[in-house]
Amino acid sequence: MNAQMSRVRGILKNKGFASRTAKTACALVLAAGLWGCGDAYSQSITEPLQPAAEKATVQQAAGQVSPELAAAGQAAAILNAGVMTTHDAPDGGSAKFLFDPLYDDHFGSLAELTPELISAIIAGDAPYDEVDAVFVSHAHGDHFSVSQLTKMMDAQDQLVLVIPAQGLERLRGGPDWSADFETRVRPITLENGEASKPFEVAGAKVDAFRSPHAGWPERHAQVHNITYRVSVADEIEAGKVARVSRVMHLGDADPAAQHFSALEDLLQAQRTGLAIVPFWFTRADDPSALSNQTLNAQTMVAVHVPVDVPEDLKTGKWAYFSKVGEVLEIPVSETIVLPTQKTK
Repeated sequence: MNAQMSRVRGILKNKGFASRTAKTACALVLAAGLWGCGDAYSQSITEPLQPAAEKATVQQAAGQVSPELAAAGQAAAILNAGVMTTHDAPDGGSAKFLFDPLYDDHFGSLAELTPELISAIIAGDAPYDEVDAVFVSHAHGDHFSVSQLTKMMDAQDQLVLVIPAQGLERLRGGPDWSADFETRVRPITLENGEASKPFEVAGAKVDAFRSPHAGWPERHAQVHNITYRVSVADEIEAGKVARVSRVMHLGDADPAAQHFSALEDLLQAQRTGLAIVPFWFTRADDPSALSNQTLNAQTMVAVHVPVDVPEDLKTGKWAYFSKVGEVLEIPVSETIVLPTQKTK
């Protein structure tokens, strides 16, 4: 077995990643009123936690978690912008998602996926087993691969793919793409500043929105860069209290706060525990305000980090992923008091 894969599996096993997938989270999310649907559950009480410390600790082995990072899930680095998130779900199970896990290009500065890592992701070998959905932020070669995603859809017949329509068109142009896959594809078509209606994937609530790719408007103005905010509720006191694990993956978004102004209502409506951001977000004029206020996130972790890690990341206060298998706890975004169902 490849040493890199052995390291990843050992780390994630020690960190408690479950391989069982629970599909009942949707019922809890609905019951909690997070979707605003279901007349029987019309109201919930939410109590967002206080912002976590900015410098969350990336862990490469089992260890103590900082008390302020009360966790309901974990994020694990793949490489580049690739991240796997596992969220506690009802009945002791978990929901597992991959963001930008497969890509063809590294442009000489980014980490290159090994053949063993690619094979494990495609086949669904541990720790990438029982993945519920893959989210692709945009169709650039350092976030996306026609051949590898096609193989993954073929190998895992329950896998859901959420992808910008631009990316789906490229998949359709590949020689091995099958129309049979399309029942499991959720294409996203949005303009900059637009958000989709919330939708459900494997029991999780998903909000998707588009904002400009970094370099806009001089570069990549026509690229559909999609951010995904994914929420999973975990019942911690049966029938009474749930906690919400919420992450947001921003792909290659431009960090200018103006790009998020049209999305203010969406972002402020629910607090995100962990924002997964390209590392240039840490170089914004005020990264703390960008994370805590604009994105309404308790903390953020930087990805898309070059192999030669910039010195400002090494010495700065923000957590970052640069090696496969690094793990970070996902803070609880909010607790929810579940309404009591009336008995007839």
